[in-house]
Amino acid sequence: MRIIAGKAKSYSLRVPREVSRPTTDRVRESVFGILSERLVGARVLDLFAGSGALGLEALSRGAASCDFVEKDRGAVRVLQENLKKTRLDGGSVHQREVADFLKTSSGGYDLIFADPPYASGFGDLAADLVSMDGWGTWLAEDGFLILEREARGEVPPATDLEILRQRDYGRSRIVIYERAS
Repeated sequence: MRIIAGKAKSYSLRVPREVSRPTTDRVRESVFGILSERLVGARVLDLFAGSGALGLEALSRGAASCDFVEKDRGAVRVLQENLKKTRLDGGSVHQREVADFLKTSSGGYDLIFADPPYASGFGDLAADLVSMDGWGTWLAEDGFLILEREARGEVPPATDLEILRQRDYGRSRIVIYERAS
């Protein structure tokens, strides 16, 4: 796995295999192609961060800052190593449960990436996430939530969010939400 574009282009990233199913280069390239106009100067949040590939890609392409949220201690160490190796400024790593972080977040993020574990005995974490109250605070007025989830099954209904677009990439589905008007 590597950074695709920007200041840290071609840097290889470590992946914490025991807790992570990293977003493929193909999926990241497509997502960042869609978001290209919104990246420069953006405030980014990377939930269920794992290796940090999504947030690091955003920083490499010009985002002003990225808060990485990951609960697993081993993944946090790998993420911190990746941040240091790429020498990207603006990254902050938080070892916390996603729901706990969001409850105390001041919000206002331009882009929120969420890549919760797929069916792994945890229930549907993607559905739980988008049904939470608070998106009007967590997302900036014109912000996007970019959710990666398993392609099969229904797109989860969301609280205070509207689906802007969705696309399947093999086993993964990317759903881009915006704040409901």
